[in-house]
Amino acid sequence: MSQHNYHNTTTSDYRIPVAPPHILQVEMADDIEMADADTVYSASEPYTILKLPTSKTTSSKPRHTTSDKPVNNYHDIKPAVIWSVPQQSKKGIDFTTLLPAELCSYIISFLDFDSLMTVPKVCRIWASIFYTDELWRIRTAENNWRLKMPDDASTLSEEENSWYYWYKQRYQLETRWKLGQVATHYLVGHVDSVYCLQFDDKKIITGSRDRSIKVWDLQRYQCTHTLNGHQGSVLCLEYNDDMIVSGSSDHTVIVWDMKTKRMKAKLNGHTDGVSDISFDERYIVSSSKDTSIRIWSSHTFQPVLMIVGHLGAVNAIQLRGDFLVSASNDRMIKLWQVSTGTLIREFVGHENGLACVQYDGKRIISGSNDRTIRIWDAETGICTMKLLGHRGLVRNLRSDGDKVVSAGYDRSIRVWDINTGTCLLNFQSGHSSWIFDVHFDKRRIIR
Repeated sequence: MSQHNYHNTTTSDYRIPVAPPHILQVEMADDIEMADADTVYSASEPYTILKLPTSKTTSSKPRHTTSDKPVNNYHDIKPAVIWSVPQQSKKGIDFTTLLPAELCSYIISFLDFDSLMTVPKVCRIWASIFYTDELWRIRTAENNWRLKMPDDASTLSEEENSWYYWYKQRYQLETRWKLGQVATHYLVGHVDSVYCLQFDDKKIITGSRDRSIKVWDLQRYQCTHTLNGHQGSVLCLEYNDDMIVSGSSDHTVIVWDMKTKRMKAKLNGHTDGVSDISFDERYIVSSSKDTSIRIWSSHTFQPVLMIVGHLGAVNAIQLRGDFLVSASNDRMIKLWQVSTGTLIREFVGHENGLACVQYDGKRIISGSNDRTIRIWDAETGICTMKLLGHRGLVRNLRSDGDKVVSAGYDRSIRVWDINTGTCLLNFQSGHSSWIFDVHFDKRRIIR
């Protein structure tokens, strides 16, 4: 018996073996009906008899047997089995073998990101083009991404010393911003509410109702220094490479040395809590609940000027060059010239007192107890946009480029597109108390 153990089910009582399919080398002829082009026959399955050539179809004479059982009649010729073989497609031209590598990189740069990720899987030549710095420099420039590279390039690994690595990091970062994917870390150390904070790539500095200022290592999430000196809650702070300036409900402003973490000066003059701080290489500016704004020298720490113009507590200030923006409980935003103390412009529109303000030289962004965020043209004083969504006081906000991050007494943090006025993300903090301050950069939101 043949190794192809096929059985004719219609004659199973007689156990007549059926021969396996026999592949004939048949040329295309008029007397052969070809199978449909999409039909495929497998040698591992029972064959199908196609239409046979009529000129060759004959039947053999029936065989006589001594058995009383009926005789089975069958053809003694082998059926023709036609196999449909798809035509091979014509080979394309690999442009990477004909064009310079620079031009190949430019061509591939037009692919979308997902398609681009398949390029190194094609072959080694395509993979070598995929990892060229020029390709990823082009993609980075197209997205208007500014990459912050480490100061010391010798500390970079071989992988980090490429445009591809930094493009990939930024792309993943942008994707997380769009999807709201976050990894949460908690810093535990203060024994009361945290009212203010600022951070960079290496550290976070926080001020608390427990009257202390803490410096945290951002890599290890550990407190490295605790600064004690205020006799009341630390309501605001700001720092640069040389010093930390903090304001407190004890009516004072304290200047700390960034390197030694020791007190350099204590500035007295306010008659109520110091609500906000802003400074540069020339001036330290402080605002207070006593409705005044005081300007001090950043070098001598002596008073330079006092501005009195608001009718309520001045809750927030922002210094940019020779201009200062202030926001108050009197529902007013005011733009001042710092060197002279001259009032330049007022911004009217909020229905309740203001809690926070940001100023980049062209736009003013303000948050209020009327639950709105407003964007103003600093040149004309016109409100160009109103952002709605918070269900409580907008306690603080920060802006960077096209994004605004705001925090409110509704315990939410919202990310806004400043061009369209839409809320991109809404984070529910999970805290049982209000959010007093929020800061963010391209990678993190810290509150």
